[in-house]
Amino acid sequence: MFFRQRHLKLDKNVVVFTMHKAGSMVLHRVLKDVCDPLRIRYHSENQPDPDKLPVRKIFEGKDYIAKHNGCFGPIRFFLPSRALDTANILLHLRDPRDVLTSMFYSYCFMHRGPVPANTGIRKEVADAGIDKFVLDMSSDEFMRYDGDYGTGGNYKEKIGHMVARYERYLREILVRPNAILVSYEEMVLAFPSWLGKVVARFELADNDEAYRFVAAARGAETEKPVSEDVWSHKRKVTPGDYKEKLGPETIAELNRRFGGVLDALGYASDDYAAKGIPQPAIYSA
Repeated sequence: MFFRQRHLKLDKNVVVFTMHKAGSMVLHRVLKDVCDPLRIRYHSENQPDPDKLPVRKIFEGKDYIAKHNGCFGPIRFFLPSRALDTANILLHLRDPRDVLTSMFYSYCFMHRGPVPANTGIRKEVADAGIDKFVLDMSSDEFMRYDGDYGTGGNYKEKIGHMVARYERYLREILVRPNAILVSYEEMVLAFPSWLGKVVARFELADNDEAYRFVAAARGAETEKPVSEDVWSHKRKVTPGDYKEKLGPETIAELNRRFGGVLDALGYASDDYAAKGIPQPAIYSA
């Protein structure tokens, strides 16, 4: 007779929100590395059944998170749950201007999908240029883009354009006293301090042991590649890439559209420009 291995029950669920193109696959591997050795049940879009997060059913009204225990993430847009009132929430974000820049390369070249890279609609978008793409994705024009390819397009009617996604996180997550904000920029420039904040959300009996295990396994994943490759999922890594890829008029318009978001998350400050790691004006701990 075979017995299913019991999961370790957490006193509080850990719910991890992020964005597409914010290092979410590194985040996924880190969460999995914390959960698997300790037998914490890990619910994720990146997991196979029965632990695959049923995003579409959640949008249809099923409160999956409230009915289960463990870690949930990385969730790449806001999902509602009554469990958010009591969970330990982690919100991992990236400068939206860099997110949009990276998203262009995903849509046109990097991500797999029904239309091969740099053909059909994906080539049309590439030929139209990155400036048009980032402006469309941060306005209602994003609705006309077919497919997902790393943009969240499979759920576009539910999640809105990129400005709306960030603003919803400000309203729904960052106002909560049980939420902590971390950044992609800290992940790639100061991985040890970022990892310490992630592991702490689990409130483990031995956070240090989990930290050492994950640091040894994943510490090299955020290192900058030798050269940029538009076909690679790890294309460039370095914060501030938008300054090299976008025109000045496009940057000015994005600064206007994301003005409140950039201020709240620390991306409009001189300190961020100098050090590369944002210090948010809005921060819950």
